[in-house]
Amino acid sequence: MIYLFMLLSGTAAAGFNTWQRRGRSSAARRWAHGTHRDFAQRNVLILWPLLAAALLLGAALGGLQRAGGPTTPVALLLGLVLVAWVGFAALPLPVPSAVQPRWYRDRPTSPDGRSRD
Repeated sequence: MIYLFMLLSGTAAAGFNTWQRRGRSSAARRWAHGTHRDFAQRNVLILWPLLAAALLLGAALGGLQRAGGPTTPVALLLGLVLVAWVGFAALPLPVPSAVQPRWYRDRPTSPDGRSRD
């Protein structure tokens, strides 16, 4: 039962995060505005996708374990995802520009480097 919950939660988190990342509406882009942009950028572009991946991998791991399939590759990938999540959550690592959507990178900025939207 817990694996089903992980699958549903991971799918919901991935769907919501994809909606935010695509930014096709002003509501979806709301995270890119405000006073806590750096915090929101880290959450939307790094932490929440890693959390969704960890939940989905955990569900896959449980399913493979019940079916008697090979669990080692999934467990290693899950460990890597969790280490990355802890690294980005605990350390002041910069968000790589490769994970920033084009609309976020192309925003007009003021001379001090802050976004004008």
